[in-house]
Amino acid sequence: MPRKQPTAAQRARQRQAATGENYTAALRETRPAVRRPAVSHALFSAKGAGWTPILRQAERELRAIWPGCPMPYWSEKFGDLCCWGTGLWEQGSDVQAVIRRAVREASCTCQTCPSPGRKRVVWVGEEWGGMPWVKTCCDACYYMPPYAASDPAYPWLVEQYEGPAAAAAGPPPTGGGQVRSAVALSSQPSTRWK
Repeated sequence: MPRKQPTAAQRARQRQAATGENYTAALRETRPAVRRPAVSHALFSAKGAGWTPILRQAERELRAIWPGCPMPYWSEKFGDLCCWGTGLWEQGSDVQAVIRRAVREASCTCQTCPSPGRKRVVWVGEEWGGMPWVKTCCDACYYMPPYAASDPAYPWLVEQYEGPAAAAAGPPPTGGGQVRSAVALSSQPSTRWK
């Protein structure tokens, strides 16, 4: 019968017993612990314990104002709450006021917990390598791994969304213009696909 090879942990214990060194302490000195996020941020997701009460309240108010209204699809883009839905923008100012209130309230609430929050550049998608992303979060839910600063998009995002000039710069360019978010509501007529 072949002899079993010792595992890495067994070899470490044998080395520790033979040399007297504390292998675990030495390993911790060479590899400091990295703080992992309590939550995992997702791309475009408006789900979270912080925003869910805001979304549910807005949906209740929409049903009260407009019985039988189609429920909106809520998403996140650049740390802002966005509302998508058929016919929402053609309704009166009451519907738009409900959506604007939800967007305004979400802009200062952490998306993942009900604490006060602000726009922060966080790391999303760690399971596939990840990338920097702008989310509304509090200090406790904020997570950026040490290697993230080497990403070319990171400094630009921090400058645009976390720096002092971020408030004066306004929203980022979105391109197309066919889909409107609640942040960019205007009194212009609706744009439709033909």
